[in-house]
Amino acid sequence: MKLVPAYVDPGSAEQRGRRRDRTDLWAIMRQQQEPNEAIRIVDLSTHGCGFRSRRTLPAGRRVWLTLPGIETWAATVAWYDGGKGGLRFERPLDAATAIRLAARGEEGR
Repeated sequence: MKLVPAYVDPGSAEQRGRRRDRTDLWAIMRQQQEPNEAIRIVDLSTHGCGFRSRRTLPAGRRVWLTLPGIETWAATVAWYDGGKGGLRFERPLDAATAIRLAARGEEGR
């Protein structure tokens, strides 16, 4: 498992200094009044994740993720640019769950 430095947005109220693990994990993302989409989770922490999507997503959009082996998780789009984005979870994942999910994605690489 590789550690990835957290990106810190100087304009953000939340300074993300949390452990972020690189991964390669499929998830299903739902938006209100939109069809589900399979997305790639590329890094994961207890408080959010980086992802790749074909859809354009505005910052602030609320979405729901179905991550392998856990319940649906609510998140907000923190940023999106050119097919890549970041999600901020509405409630943190348990640390052990985040590590297990990241490791599961690494195994598929």
